[in-house]
Amino acid sequence: MISSFHAIHRTKLRRIGMILSVLALFLLVALEVLSFTAAALFNRAIKQQDMLRGTIRVERLISDITGHVYFTNLEWYDQNGERILSIPSGDFRVRLWDVITHHYKSTTIQELNIYNANISLHFDEAMRLDFIRPSPDMKKMQEEDWQKKVSLEGLSEEKRRAIGEARRRMQQNKMTRRWQNFNATGKKIKLKLNVHDSRFEILAQHRHYLMNHVQLMSSIDTTKKMVLAMTIGGFGGIMIGDGITLNGHVDFHGEDVPTADLSAVFYAVDPSSLGFGMNLHDKMTLDAYFSGPLTHPLGTGSLSMDELSIPGLFFTNVRGDISYDNAMLNFTNVSANVFDGILTAHGDYNLDTRYYHIYGTGSDLSAAKALPGSGLSCRVAMDLMVASDGSSKGTLTSGSFQSSAGRYHMLPFEQITGTFHNAYRDLRFYDVRLSFAGFNVATDGLRIENGRLALSPIHITDKDGSPLYTYVHEKGNTP
Repeated sequence: MISSFHAIHRTKLRRIGMILSVLALFLLVALEVLSFTAAALFNRAIKQQDMLRGTIRVERLISDITGHVYFTNLEWYDQNGERILSIPSGDFRVRLWDVITHHYKSTTIQELNIYNANISLHFDEAMRLDFIRPSPDMKKMQEEDWQKKVSLEGLSEEKRRAIGEARRRMQQNKMTRRWQNFNATGKKIKLKLNVHDSRFEILAQHRHYLMNHVQLMSSIDTTKKMVLAMTIGGFGGIMIGDGITLNGHVDFHGEDVPTADLSAVFYAVDPSSLGFGMNLHDKMTLDAYFSGPLTHPLGTGSLSMDELSIPGLFFTNVRGDISYDNAMLNFTNVSANVFDGILTAHGDYNLDTRYYHIYGTGSDLSAAKALPGSGLSCRVAMDLMVASDGSSKGTLTSGSFQSSAGRYHMLPFEQITGTFHNAYRDLRFYDVRLSFAGFNVATDGLRIENGRLALSPIHITDKDGSPLYTYVHEKGNTP
């Protein structure tokens, strides 16, 4: 009885083993067949779809029965035979029923992973997407010091404007070729997209952005929203920096234009790359939140710099608030430590024209720290205004100052007042008045030479304004 029971089970086990062996063999054959037919399926799908225009070529395709397809060296060429996209390796997962029925749709691809790709994107005035031919700047991104090679920093004002105009013309021409390569009008897309260590170029609203070492994880459903998390290892174009993090979502339903809800941090931004008209390379961090329609998002956030060194001034602990509207960045509640005192400021910066204005007020500044070796010792309050067209020659600085009681060498004084004007290496002071006990000193010839204070000519009057003496500086003569 027992031996009969074991015999029956041994028979069943053999049958199960044979079935599993047949299934395993079938799976292996199916995998092999799918691998051989992957290219044919891919070619058929490409011919049926009408979203991607032009020609798509793939060097190698391997697929499995789960609908997972692996590819190497995918290239997309436009209708003129120019390459617009290259992906060295990647994989995607398709909806099996679509493959079985040979009915390929915009939702057939459910998940896409790409690695080390070069991607150039254009957004028109309505923020509609197209894939475009890479620019010469995009091709420089794999070179050493590529950020400096694609920046306008260091060029003359004339070259800046010429390059800027050329880029604007190029971008305008691209805008007129709407939907030339990619057309998702009326199509539903539901896709998980992951991008690994790739390079992006984006042209949008007459601005040029270049991004290196991009990592992107996103979930896209064009009937609902796109959720994304993105990091960028280095960026150039309209500004240079070490990295960006971007998180949030874009809402596609309820409005004609998608709306954004995004948080971004820009790390180690180089101020000179923004065109501040001075050789400024102290790193700046911008932390911002953007919301509203993609065609016109509004942003708020903050800026911070540990140090800011410009000719004649050294700031520390720079902090402030920012707001963004179209091309305009506004800075408010900015504060910084300088010369043992405090500077508060506000201003604006135009991303398109690179024109900017800064309005500041300094309090309790140390003249001895500001002018070492000058013999001047007092505390100073000042008002400051900077206006620039983004070039050194087009940057004007002006303001006024008023001091506390102090000393000039061993000579005590009651107060110093005056105004100043700085235009491209030409720093001048006007209406400078020094009040001493019993007399006053006035000059329009106060200037800074090699970091040292120089006064000439000097007019000395009594308290009633009657002239007492006029001094004119000569070499070897010290007042």
